[in-house]
Amino acid sequence: MDFIDEQSELDIHLKLISLDKQSKPTLKQPYLCCRPSLSIKHLCEYVAHQTTLQAEEVEILLVKGRHQADENFSTKHPQIPIDDELQILKGQETMAGLKASCSSIRDHLILAYRQKGMIKS
Repeated sequence: MDFIDEQSELDIHLKLISLDKQSKPTLKQPYLCCRPSLSIKHLCEYVAHQTTLQAEEVEILLVKGRHQADENFSTKHPQIPIDDELQILKGQETMAGLKASCSSIRDHLILAYRQKGMIKS
């Protein structure tokens, strides 16, 4: 695991967690490695393919704040911060843009997903 080739340094690592853990299943593989050019729209399509939602029903949010990638977030009972630390992302945003705006997060972006219109309780 110490060996990192030049290509892998360009990839963006992220974790996807569900905000709606009661009615939507968690993803089988919440840890993803994707290209910097991947858009939020494509990520919505991925979540839709893995769940019972349609792509246009999926909302992706950036988990902001002092959270580090190595924190023990549970996919079944995620410890999501309060709503003012969640930023709703637009479909045209890319992973590269998110990574640049979250320079404090070293290894993983932490993104949450939910059905549009759902309010976190």
